[in-house]
Amino acid sequence: MILAHGIGGRSDLPVPFSVLVTAAAAVLVVTFLLLSVAWTRPRLQDGPRYNGPSTSVPGRRLLGALGVLGLFLVIGQVIPVLLGVETSPTSPTVAPVLVWVVFWLVIPFGAAIFGNWYADVNPWRTLGEIFGVGRMERIGLPVKLGVWPALAALLGFVWLELVSPSSGDPVVLGVAALVYTVAVLLAMVLVGRETGLTVFDAFTPYNRLISAISPVGRKASGGLVWRGWLRSLAVVPEWPGLWVFVVTMIATVSYDGASGAAWFQMITGDLGDTLSGKTFLLAASVNLIALAYYLACVAAARLAGGTWTARRVAQRFAHTLVPIALAYAVSHYLTLILFEGQQLISAISDPFGLGWDLFGTAGLGVNYFLTSSTPIWFLQVGFIVMGHLVGIVLAHDRSLHDFGRGAVRSQYAMLVLMIALTSLGLLILSG
Repeated sequence: MILAHGIGGRSDLPVPFSVLVTAAAAVLVVTFLLLSVAWTRPRLQDGPRYNGPSTSVPGRRLLGALGVLGLFLVIGQVIPVLLGVETSPTSPTVAPVLVWVVFWLVIPFGAAIFGNWYADVNPWRTLGEIFGVGRMERIGLPVKLGVWPALAALLGFVWLELVSPSSGDPVVLGVAALVYTVAVLLAMVLVGRETGLTVFDAFTPYNRLISAISPVGRKASGGLVWRGWLRSLAVVPEWPGLWVFVVTMIATVSYDGASGAAWFQMITGDLGDTLSGKTFLLAASVNLIALAYYLACVAAARLAGGTWTARRVAQRFAHTLVPIALAYAVSHYLTLILFEGQQLISAISDPFGLGWDLFGTAGLGVNYFLTSSTPIWFLQVGFIVMGHLVGIVLAHDRSLHDFGRGAVRSQYAMLVLMIALTSLGLLILSG
């Protein structure tokens, strides 16, 4: 059954919401108080810089080849239709699992642990290198355009995932991947390979942001180096539109989780039954969370004093939302990965739904026990709370660096925002 986010849903245990939200709020408040007393100087503002894709790590070409292979498998879903070959309606094809599970979830989640390996597996970078395009970089473009074009691409991708009724159609995914490939290659031709990916490819800044959490970084030579957890978040480039990009990462997952809850359906009524209504609700979710964050930044700017503006604060503190975005995504999609990820083993033997069994795995079923255990539910709750705890730590450290003596006072509104976002995450999980 194809549901809102492309492949299927997840089933969670009921959450005792009142108990959980009270306990989570207490943990956040206590953490804030302890930080105000014990953490009196900034410690995370001089982290190591990111130096782009690997040039010397073994396996670089293999990762790039795997990325291109995955892209071709997705685009190849169109070929049987063009040739008039009938596909099996019951066999799971490889495209939805590759797009909605591996590409959209597994790679970014892995980046939070192993570093930005998307830079190596990125199929569009590999194709650009193969075709020799984008050698002349317009290095000033990210400063001018920022990630606004990438944000538009991200919203388009999420709309296809969460709103479009064809999100699980392998042919639609194949056509979308083909169009996106042409667009990204054209961008690289016009503005340069790395510039084009940073500005126009939604998944380059997306993975770049999440990988800044990882303790694994890159040396200037391209080799791997241990840098420590969270060390690169504070030095993420402050591209124009950065804070809206990160807020969108949070809001889209929030919409996906809330849209299936009874309380959300009661509030929205019939809006969620039409394509235009779903589009409106997705846009409204992004705007509401963006407004909440911006109002917190307005309050922080006023409490900090001086010449600070809300717009500047929003950019400076955007990185503090990245762990929250990751926590929301992991918590919401954990069971989806465990459930649908198992189907990849079956689908890889019959990638186009033609009845093949290339590797003898086409008949393998799904182990449902992995998606229904109580420990997974506790992990989901833990991810949500931990993400906001890390956000409070990052915000406190940045406020010490930027606001000095007014650091603690400036963060009152941010603390309220963190508690509200934690409550929202737990509410969605309980629904």
